[in-house]
Amino acid sequence: MKLKYALPALHVILALTLLMWDWLWWSSATVQGLWPETSPAFQLLIAINTPLALPQAWVFRWFPGWWDRIALIVAIGVFWHWVAMNVASWRERRMACMFSSEPLRVLADLAVIGVGVFWMAVVWGWVHHPNERLFSLQERLWHLLLLALPALWSVLLVALFGYDCILSFLRIESAE
Repeated sequence: MKLKYALPALHVILALTLLMWDWLWWSSATVQGLWPETSPAFQLLIAINTPLALPQAWVFRWFPGWWDRIALIVAIGVFWHWVAMNVASWRERRMACMFSSEPLRVLADLAVIGVGVFWMAVVWGWVHHPNERLFSLQERLWHLLLLALPALWSVLLVALFGYDCILSFLRIESAE
């Protein structure tokens, strides 16, 4: 099975599983009369799909009913298809899967680098303002996992698309 189909399918199944866990967690908490914070399942889902956290927070959450979750699942499938296409492109040509026009390619690379830098700043802020409610080792390890995934995403986005941006600049300079 091709990576560009398997990777999105795997992540959509994982997202559906985590969203079902989130729904069960919320259901049991509200039956007990609690109003808890974000569920661990949803925290993990967003950490795995860190670049989609901003669209989820700013756009999808305002959709009525289940449409916010449906939009998130569709976005996860499209996002991981894009990741798979970039992996295939990187293996073949050592280039990101972007526009063929060099100026558009540079702009898209810079936008993705900007997302990576944003998440670096967010992780930096989380590290320098630790959650003081983390008492147990289990809570600390969970917090470390939720920090490590966005940190990994930010490093990957900046490194890979930074390299692609530099190559695009060199191609533009050599064409002139």
